[in-house]
Amino acid sequence: MPRIGRNLLVNAALAVAAVLLLVLMERVTGRIAVNEGRGWDGVDYSNMLNGWDHGTVNTALRPLIVRVNRPAYRVLKDPVSAFRAMNFVYIGVLGFAICLLFDRYSSDTAAKSLLVLNLFASIAVAKYVAFYPVLIDAGAIAVVTLAIYFMVAGPRAAAAVAVVAAVLAREFAIATVAFGVVRDLRRRVPVWIVASTYAPAIVVFFVWRGHVTQRFAGNSVPVGLSALIGNLEYWRDPFFAALFVYFTLTVFGGISLFVIARCGVALRHCLREPEWAVYSALVLAAAAMGDADLWRYLAYLLPAAAVLFAVCARQAALPRRHLVAAAIVCVATVVTQRPFQSVDLSAYFLDWFPYYVRQGENVPLPTLPSLWPVWGWRFLMTAGLLWLLAVLAPQREVAEPVDSQH
Repeated sequence: MPRIGRNLLVNAALAVAAVLLLVLMERVTGRIAVNEGRGWDGVDYSNMLNGWDHGTVNTALRPLIVRVNRPAYRVLKDPVSAFRAMNFVYIGVLGFAICLLFDRYSSDTAAKSLLVLNLFASIAVAKYVAFYPVLIDAGAIAVVTLAIYFMVAGPRAAAAVAVVAAVLAREFAIATVAFGVVRDLRRRVPVWIVASTYAPAIVVFFVWRGHVTQRFAGNSVPVGLSALIGNLEYWRDPFFAALFVYFTLTVFGGISLFVIARCGVALRHCLREPEWAVYSALVLAAAAMGDADLWRYLAYLLPAAAVLFAVCARQAALPRRHLVAAAIVCVATVVTQRPFQSVDLSAYFLDWFPYYVRQGENVPLPTLPSLWPVWGWRFLMTAGLLWLLAVLAPQREVAEPVDSQH
């Protein structure tokens, strides 16, 4: 079988595996019971099924995924069922897109399988979707990943369309525009071609933001730069800083730990292709200036994490150590993501949003769960796993493919 055909079959199989992991996690995780299964933000998204302006000023900035979910809502007549059904589609598309992006940087099927199985066992990618289905993140991350894939692989027209979709799916997906512009300038693409590719997304971003602001005038305004800068006050609290580091390390379980353990390889790749550093820096900045929902922003690092994992895995140590590294990656995912653990509201806040517990506000529980010693052990465990990945599976130098045409 030709290599391209084989890759497509493998990618399709891994996309199906990603969907099956979501099915399995739905069975063991449980589902949020707040507001009849819609959760908190989900109330606004479900209202938007009847019109983009039926939500809040901030949810209205990201209308695309809700709009795509409307046909499912017309058929199923229930917002939770509609979002849940479409999440399976988004997870399948995301799994396939991640595989396509990986293939641009590595031909290692075993590493690709390891990547997909660990990514889709993580909280940020799949477990949160299983517990809290009425959100737009699964679809938005899929659109962002497709946009970046088309920027890397072409065709250019698809990249232009996809990046417009990305900024309508999640407003800080404007970072994808920066990715594409930096990549094109590095490759010496004529400026007029760069402008014609990405200017439509920039125009749509600002025009839609202005339209939403005008529609909600007198009621509220979108979160702006001043509010984001104000959120930097959180960094006065060492616990917030520690949580930011923890979730950056573990947002994709063993995958993100593996990449950070190989930070030398990752950084050298970012020097060769600085668009990955620019994109990652913008997402990290958004997360740093966001609120207590740290990993929900960090989840948009997924395309960069997949590519850097491909590069780092390609430079893994001697073959006999591959299984050791893979085992540590899987163990790290299981212990940091707890993919097959049931979730209730107490675990939801303690494990996923501990800074809300720290603040003691907006936590609808009769008794706040104790952060200690649970989080102390998690910090120590993560440091140990990072050390194991850095020491037991060192890198080796190999030739790099020219401009990701591997």
